[in-house]
Amino acid sequence: MKKKDIWISLAIIACSGLSVLYYTQRKGYVSIDAGGTDAVLQLNSIWFINTTIRSGTKPSAIGARIYRPQLLSLSMKQDGYTWRIESRGSWGDISKIKVKNNEATALKLGPPFLIKPKIKKNRSHLSIDFTITGQAGEQYQNFITKNNRAVNGAKIKIVDEKGNVLESGKFKYG
Repeated sequence: MKKKDIWISLAIIACSGLSVLYYTQRKGYVSIDAGGTDAVLQLNSIWFINTTIRSGTKPSAIGARIYRPQLLSLSMKQDGYTWRIESRGSWGDISKIKVKNNEATALKLGPPFLIKPKIKKNRSHLSIDFTITGQAGEQYQNFITKNNRAVNGAKIKIVDEKGNVLESGKFKYG
């Protein structure tokens, strides 16, 4: 009886090991279309496996499983400067990325951006902020770096219906 129990236990362990091996060996492909920018996307899976993929001409081969984005960095060279913007969430349509075995998954991220104002009124104080949203609904941080240095606040003009400038100024960070 004991020999039979040992063989059954070994068979169960072997089947479990083969199942895990099969699951980890499956590969899928992910490509990123970031609207002409260079994208670096860090992903985390349910097994706490961190994966980094980059935009490019060839799709990246990664394990076939479900991933969640952790960090997205977009950069672009223009006039000798390197511009960078980052997202740490919320992620919109890419909050859960399912990579299937031997199939390609295409992600459309980044520009063109949708920039929306957020206006808050507290008694006589008016606060104007903005949100930056990419193609997949991913939210970006409200600052951009130029050659790894924060860019000064964005400029704003408040105009009436006739186009007359009522007030102008710059956004301040902090």
